[in-house]
Amino acid sequence: MNKQELIEELECIEVSTDSLDYLKGANYAVEKAISLAKQLDEPKKVVVPKFVAEWLDKHKYSTDIIDLFLSVEYATDSDGFIAEKWDYSGEFYDWLNNSADVQFTLCDAMRYGYEVEKEPLYHVLLSDKGATNIGYTFLNLAGTIDFTICKEKVDTLTENQIKAID
Repeated sequence: MNKQELIEELECIEVSTDSLDYLKGANYAVEKAISLAKQLDEPKKVVVPKFVAEWLDKHKYSTDIIDLFLSVEYATDSDGFIAEKWDYSGEFYDWLNNSADVQFTLCDAMRYGYEVEKEPLYHVLLSDKGATNIGYTFLNLAGTIDFTICKEKVDTLTENQIKAID
């Protein structure tokens, strides 16, 4: 049960009694409980890279995290990383080995939910030799050169989209 569900449950409490004093006391207790519930800290969703979110989508149990770290150990020897013994991307392996806090991040993501790290977006503005400097020449989502006078209309691309155009 999360904080909002607790508040909703408390708001639905009805007391049946013939005693007005008892009813006033019960209503006061419920209002106090709701007030305290609103002060509770709600666990924040952790932010994880897309490749971690993809793993989390397929692995829902805490034992999956234990198995994952055992496989990290299995894929590591005195010479370092052994790609043949690893079932996931090298990027995921590097992220897991980055710090001990990663274990906590994965556990928190499983318990409280997670958000996928937003990939940075870029404007690819091109120099427009001989132009009047009135607008913007840019690379659009289709990978072709385009022109606009309004900078807000310049397409934003991810790093992978830009590399795919090259």
